Amino acid sequence: MSPGPDDRKKLEAYLTAESRLPGPRGNLELAGRFASGFAHSGMSGEWWDMLTDWARLPSAEAGTGDPREFLPFCACLTLGAHYSFASPAQRQEIASILRAAANDSRWRTREAAAMGLQCIGEADFGLLADVLAQWKSGASLLEQRAIVAALAHPPLLKDREAAVYALGLAGEITESIVEVTGPERKAEPFRVLCKGLEYALSVMAAAEPGAGFELLSRLASLDDPAVIRIVKSNLGKSRLSRKYGPQTAAILAGIDNKS
Repeated sequence: MSPGPDDRKKLEAYLTAESRLPGPRGNLELAGRFASGFAHSGMSGEWWDMLTDWARLPSAEAGTGDPREFLPFCACLTLGAHYSFASPAQRQEIASILRAAANDSRWRTREAAAMGLQCIGEADFGLLADVLAQWKSGASLLEQRAIVAALAHPPLLKDREAAVYALGLAGEITESIVEVTGPERKAEPFRVLCKGLEYALSVMAAAEPGAGFELLSRLASLDDPAVIRIVKSNLGKSRLSRKYGPQTAAILAGIDNKS
């Protein structure tokens, strides 16, 4: 069944009314249920047009905290959930939409991009890896943040190969921030990326501790204050410090001996 103009208006009204916006936390449960309803083949053109229209709603029409911001949020999750069933052309468009959302000025829309990527990975991690391979070269700092946030997702990390892949890519991104210099280090994209890395590595390392602590030890040897803050923050997370106390303490001791 395809939505007519009146159906679309009613659906938009319902989602915005139930969005819990303005507020600190949108209705993630509703967004997830809505997205799961499109995890199948055979999406009509009307549904596709509605979702892609929502995904592209600009901040001027759906600013941060505005209930209408819930529409692009839902659209990003939904398009991610539908990705494995989409045509090649639609997949290309979904990836482009999520990439644009990752660079959005609205933090909630950026989060939706990461969650949309997670939806792709939950259906087929290989498809997610293909998308990220296209993003990786020349990725902006905010796109790198979306990559890291998407991969720091426990359901994806249950597979050992996926966890090793996540650590490898997150490690490359962390090491690359040493090349960010000057005013760019004080701008929001750099701050947002670092904040994401300050928790993400510990999630990945908890899933694959051997490779995880090897990465954290290597990063701890870098002479960069932002990288050292990232390492210390991850080692301070209880998911690592409680279960892997000796490994955590050894890396921290090495950092202290350098300073």
